[in-house]
Amino acid sequence: MEKMKKMKYALLLFLVVSLLITPGCSSVNSSSENPDKPATTKNEDIPTLVISWGKSLHTGMMHLGFIKPELFEDNPIYLRPITDSQLELVKDGEVIAILDFIVNDGGSDAATMMTQGKVDISYNSSTAIIAAYDAGADLNILCPVQSGGISIVAAKNAPYDTFEELVEYAKTSNMPIRAGYHSPVSSPRIVLEYALREAGVTVTENTADYKANVLMTDLKGVSNLIPSLSSGQVELWAGPVPNPQNAEAQGIGKIIAALDDLPGGKWVDFPCCTMNVRNEIKEKYPEIIKALIQVTTDIHNYAQNNREETAELMQEFVGLDKEVLMKNNTVYATDITDNFINGMKLYYEVMTEMGKFSDRLKDKPVEEAMEKVFDFSFM
Repeated sequence: MEKMKKMKYALLLFLVVSLLITPGCSSVNSSSENPDKPATTKNEDIPTLVISWGKSLHTGMMHLGFIKPELFEDNPIYLRPITDSQLELVKDGEVIAILDFIVNDGGSDAATMMTQGKVDISYNSSTAIIAAYDAGADLNILCPVQSGGISIVAAKNAPYDTFEELVEYAKTSNMPIRAGYHSPVSSPRIVLEYALREAGVTVTENTADYKANVLMTDLKGVSNLIPSLSSGQVELWAGPVPNPQNAEAQGIGKIIAALDDLPGGKWVDFPCCTMNVRNEIKEKYPEIIKALIQVTTDIHNYAQNNREETAELMQEFVGLDKEVLMKNNTVYATDITDNFINGMKLYYEVMTEMGKFSDRLKDKPVEEAMEKVFDFSFM
């Protein structure tokens, strides 16, 4: 009897030890099966970040990762769609991040969501990020994504056809010209307002100021640019492609000036939108940020070098025909060039002159601001 008890005890002990040393079924891959191959990262170890871009052709090129991922899947780093709003960031065959995508409706919208922690990485107007940093947001600009691609549009029946004619008309009009902008600190708004002021046109946002030449109105998003012209809410705005081209295609507006047409030549091929990040994210996930910059570069290089194919692919996302998108005059690149640096410095100086800073960047020299707002270390 005693011998039987010992045998049962020994069997029980053997079973317990076996359970303790056997790999659990939740393991994705055991390195003991192939000691030369590292274990696959468990899903719970892969961070999920929120990424955002708009439906304009300034930032929307990133959507090519959803539309036709096979264009980039042979690259060492690329985006792989999981759903219509979620992507995997793949590096050397391994998923290193999950990206939840949401659309933004312009720079101020994107900067607000980043400030609130709702978006981690965004493609939007550089001036919105500079303004958000001034207001206390811990955000950084990492690299450009494009330059150019901004036009000033007037109502179809406006009695002026060029920027110079607009200036003369505004100075002699009995009532202020009603002009709009899609985002309070967007690059198109800064360019339009500064170009008017520099030409001697008085600009206001005070609806009771009838002595001003131009009354500026917040249209609250790029989606309202076209309706604001057709309804007569405004007769003038500056906006990113393809909105100016769409206004002409619909017969409700006319392009009176592109950046290259503005006086002085300072806005030629001028940078606008950038890739931006919450500082907490870049410090926690530097490998992911560096990989995503490479993906951004690859996508924008494709867009720059394959204009017709890109226009065809982007039709559904943007919601316009290929013929309109083919009029895209944007230059796509992520390089930190002298043109980009000088453009950002000019934006800062213009925003300073216009009184756009009231907190962290107030009275700060441009060199100090560049060090605080920009981070080119990942390039």
